Amino acid sequence: MPYKQVPTWVASLRSKPATQGRNGQLLQIYTASRPGKVRGAKWNQFNFAERLWHRPAWLMKEKVAHTVTLNVAAMELLQRIRAELGREPSAAELVVPNRNGNKLSDAVFNKILLDAGLSHDTHGFRSSFRDWAAENVPEIPDPVAEAAIAHVVPDKVVRAYKRTTFIEMRRKLLQKWSDYVLGTEAADL
Repeated sequence: MPYKQVPTWVASLRSKPATQGRNGQLLQIYTASRPGKVRGAKWNQFNFAERLWHRPAWLMKEKVAHTVTLNVAAMELLQRIRAELGREPSAAELVVPNRNGNKLSDAVFNKILLDAGLSHDTHGFRSSFRDWAAENVPEIPDPVAEAAIAHVVPDKVVRAYKRTTFIEMRRKLLQKWSDYVLGTEAADL
């Protein structure tokens, strides 16, 4: 989906009754995450005090642990999901499970788009984020945006010397993304 259409899509998702699929797709968009990582997200991976989502290496495509910074939109969504449970979730419980408490099908997020008459793929929201960052946040270096979507630097020499994870810069970038997709002013961090 072209990034200029994402705020309208987010508003559409938010205007409808919450479902696990819609909640998951919103979390995916807010965090620029792969759909499978959202479908497999468990409550024990989230540090709400530090506003971080720690994903272990075994869960990641590149087998490298990755931390996602949680912007205001993601935090509000997660807090709402937790509150709607009416209880404290267990640590190993999925954030957006299916009716049986298991992982949502990999087709769920794409079905939401298909039902809306859209031909986009849900994985493409990562590309939407990446295009938006490149065109609208030039003060954030390219490697920061790549780190935000858990891309590994392909050059082994560069990777050997670049050991930073850019957490604070990614926090600013993902907050700007949150503000953009929600159409809000920048929040105080």
